[in-house]
Amino acid sequence: MKETTAEEEVEITNKIGLHIRPASIIVEAAQKFKSKIWIEKDGQKVDGKSVTSLLLISAEKGSKINIKAKGVDALKAVKTLVNIVKNKFGEE
Repeated sequence: MKETTAEEEVEITNKIGLHIRPASIIVEAAQKFKSKIWIEKDGQKVDGKSVTSLLLISAEKGSKINIKAKGVDALKAVKTLVNIVKNKFGEE
């Protein structure tokens, strides 16, 4: 299979932002993909498969994050993670 890259910007809309529970949900989903995944906010790019890294970007409600992936399943990975964020991590 051919490696591709994908990226999409999405707004954090849940009440508390990207705290430990949503970060864990993103990491759990991201780890199911072979692609390398990054989350970027305000120029800070972190590993999308690391809870600790995700907490470092301090993405509060209303902030925009860019989800990027590179690999054989990059497009599916980005779509999946964007949907998780848009569905407010199942919190509301």
